[in-house]
Amino acid sequence: MRVRPEILARCAQEIESPPKAILRRLILPLIQRRLRIAVMGRGGHWARKARVRGARFGHYASFGHSAEFNGPVVVGDLTMLSSGVQVIGNDHGMRTPTRPMRLDFADKPRPVTVIEAECWVGSRVTIIEGVRIGRGSVIGSGALVTRDVPPYSVVHGVPARVVRQRFTPEEQAEHDRMLYGRAEAQGGWPAPGAPS
Repeated sequence: MRVRPEILARCAQEIESPPKAILRRLILPLIQRRLRIAVMGRGGHWARKARVRGARFGHYASFGHSAEFNGPVVVGDLTMLSSGVQVIGNDHGMRTPTRPMRLDFADKPRPVTVIEAECWVGSRVTIIEGVRIGRGSVIGSGALVTRDVPPYSVVHGVPARVVRQRFTPEEQAEHDRMLYGRAEAQGGWPAPGAPS
């Protein structure tokens, strides 16, 4: 999910000084190679000791110390993942009577985990792979996210539950217009980059 170019320009102006932007452009290819990141958008922030191999990060997205992703993960623009965030999978079977669980690996491709634009995921959050976290959501520290999270939700707990919405429907439409140039569909979840 991409935000409007004007919002990215504002981030560049308010977050990055020109020397910092130049240094980031020089270092980013090295960081991408070292951490095996598939895509890292402009203005990304990263922490050492993270294991995020194969992940795709949008513009001005960030991840904290000891973040770990074991499956395919896509992170939208402006999303902040705090320290210790993990995406873990159901990569072992447990229903085959003729195989021990240790040897019963999944026989299908691992599902993609999507964390849409402008989300804030607190420290030590665990996300089960294949979950979709809707745009603008806030996930409280220590939560266990086992199912999809609707856009603009505030969730916490084990397992994570929606405790409230960030905005009223009118405020949500206004916020969507500001970030994306259009109001997103209220009932459905648009695919990233889908026309309105």
